[in-house]
Amino acid sequence: MAKPVAVIGAGVVGTACARALQRAGRPVLLVDPAPPGSVCSAGNAGHIAIEQVQPLARPEMIASVPRMLANPLGPLTLRWRGLPAMLPWFLRMAAASRPARVEAGTAALADLLRTAVADWRRLLDTPSLAPLLRHEGSFAVTESEAGRKAAAEEARIMAAHGVRLESLSPQEVAARLPSLSASVTGGQFFPETAHAVEPQRLVRELAARFAAEGGEILAQPVTGLRREGGRIAAIEIPGGERAVDSIILSAGLASARLAPLLGIRLPLTAERGYHAMLPQGAVPLPCPVSFAERGFIATPMEHGTRLAGTVELGAAKRAPDWSRADILVRHARDLFGPVPEPSSRWQGDRPTLPDYLPAIGPVPGLANALVATGHQHLGLTLAAVTARVLTALRTTGAPGADLRPFDPARFGRT
Repeated sequence: MAKPVAVIGAGVVGTACARALQRAGRPVLLVDPAPPGSVCSAGNAGHIAIEQVQPLARPEMIASVPRMLANPLGPLTLRWRGLPAMLPWFLRMAAASRPARVEAGTAALADLLRTAVADWRRLLDTPSLAPLLRHEGSFAVTESEAGRKAAAEEARIMAAHGVRLESLSPQEVAARLPSLSASVTGGQFFPETAHAVEPQRLVRELAARFAAEGGEILAQPVTGLRREGGRIAAIEIPGGERAVDSIILSAGLASARLAPLLGIRLPLTAERGYHAMLPQGAVPLPCPVSFAERGFIATPMEHGTRLAGTVELGAAKRAPDWSRADILVRHARDLFGPVPEPSSRWQGDRPTLPDYLPAIGPVPGLANALVATGHQHLGLTLAAVTARVLTALRTTGAPGADLRPFDPARFGRT
């Protein structure tokens, strides 16, 4: 019997990789102690954000940090007790914010994002899976003159990297988003974006299809990796090991623990985000609508409207601050008028590298180890792209994309 490719991590990225490899004819073992899509992938905004071509590690974002921290309703908060442990990460982020690196990172991200929706269409091209993604575009709306100018500059950069968009006047925004009661200064419509009807359901059903067609899902943690020469020969699990043909490390934050076993460092931080679900019909929207100045997005889903966003740093291993989810509801009331109390709230930790680029590609010195982690705010967006390029790399040796900017070893070797 052929040895499987072991995909370590059953979030949206790992599950997409497992399914893509399976469709390419490879036996695959998907390994995670948690059910597929039940951790960070469960609570994301659901937006396939092909317009977000710029890494968040850039000068204007760093310059805005004091203003955001001073605003109790702002999109960023910092747990000060977590600051000392995060200082090395912040220093790496500052280094990644140099203009030349931002320019290179933007070009690299734009190259991956260009096919994100098409790759999802291919991965979900069965009658039961295809409806899990809706192709209705998305809006970004501004509320101040400064916000409008900043959005216009971002739109210029997006357009330069192939993103299709329509600039909208305040009157056009009001006509196309009649449920919006707040005054606005303008917006953009992105006709080629998409969104999930429910992100956790998408991952769960993708994993179910994988299992139905012969894929194996192993609900155990990977505790070690056994090497033979320049290869990974087996994954170690409680009570034994499983021989493997190759591995893909896609374990979210747990990737930082396993990366030294591959001889690399992955300085992932837990970038906590929150969401609040409003009941069905509370805010009728045609598609996702983001509000950059408030740092959140409202996405229509099958069970209601998801309000998602905020960035909380230094919160790893600390209890949730549910006021961050409540702030999202306050924003919704400012923008749409009276809305009911949320039907549910959620929090989760995005696996984020300091340059805000994912780690995707081969591990130097190991012939059969690949990495796919650190996708920060773009996990759902880039999952199918990542699956396509790594499947091509494993099956043909040619990924079909320049993966050098995403080198998993770029933060150093152990």
